[in-house]
Amino acid sequence: MKLFTLVTTGLITFFSLNIFSQNTGSITFPAEIWYCQINDGFTLDDVREVSMGVKKFSEENGMQGTQYLTTTFMGEMNPKGFELMTAWPSFEVMGKGFDDFFTAGAGNAVFARWSEVTSCNKRELVTIERTWSID
Repeated sequence: MKLFTLVTTGLITFFSLNIFSQNTGSITFPAEIWYCQINDGFTLDDVREVSMGVKKFSEENGMQGTQYLTTTFMGEMNPKGFELMTAWPSFEVMGKGFDDFFTAGAGNAVFARWSEVTSCNKRELVTIERTWSID
């Protein structure tokens, strides 16, 4: 599981390097990574459905952001394991999103579905630094 987590975190970071390529102000941005298992009776399509709920929330609240869903294809294989990373262009956008989604309750229905579909054993808030980008 440790190798899975290490490889996945590396891949998430690699794929997120270009997510805010139009953002010329900062090369460092915040992200949240959930390390999870799909609960019995559910599939990765259910996880994608929850992700679309977060997208809808973001659109309705005028927020920028992106999500990446990672699964392994080599190494320690876990067909029910995955990571979901959400990244924002700034801490201010992230903070507003957390406040609206969690504190104000705008994300209650989406998070209830998330809890039904997944079991997550770890959640990290990280910063991602873009050291270079080939566009």
